[in-house]
Amino acid sequence: MQVLKDEVQLEILRQARQEFLAKGYREASLRAITQGAGMTVGNIYRYFASKDALFRELLAPVIGQIEMMKMALRQHAAQEHEPSDEAAEHEQMVLLVYNFIRKHRDDLKLLLSGAGGSSLENFREELINWYGAIYRKYMEEAWKFLGQGELQIHERTIYLISQSVEAALIECIIHDYSLEEVKQVAEEMFSFFSGGSRQIIEDKLKMKNER
Repeated sequence: MQVLKDEVQLEILRQARQEFLAKGYREASLRAITQGAGMTVGNIYRYFASKDALFRELLAPVIGQIEMMKMALRQHAAQEHEPSDEAAEHEQMVLLVYNFIRKHRDDLKLLLSGAGGSSLENFREELINWYGAIYRKYMEEAWKFLGQGELQIHERTIYLISQSVEAALIECIIHDYSLEEVKQVAEEMFSFFSGGSRQIIEDKLKMKNER
């Protein structure tokens, strides 16, 4: 019966989540997963072609949600914004990210810190590069606003800034920060990065004017 098959598949996914969270993808055992689900290792292949396929199926919903969030942020970044809107937009973004973390914390832990050895092990790097593209666009728009030409900023600088943002996100996920902690950390990180970004622009503008 299809209902029975669906129930078995859901039980496999429940057991898989526990095993992957406890050991990470690389060290997780299909045998332990199948024992928890009350079946043999051979029988699990009727539902999932491999451990990797099981891992991807488990994380497919949160990946879909991340892609939707990325699309919304891309659309938002493409719009023009008044400087006076910055604080309100930041507050809204903090709440959005916090609620997303709270809802998907376990799956985010797996995806960003437990996917080593799987076909999703580069997802974290892809997220860094995606944010880097958003950050570069932000810097270029700020430079153009000042009536300047093409912004010259090293790609590794963009990457390292993006990597530090992603590291802060993982810290919040792994250590179960409360909403108040997330808000405070986000405010302080925002001040740090926005101040640093402004300083980069000011320094480059000064160097250009001195030539």
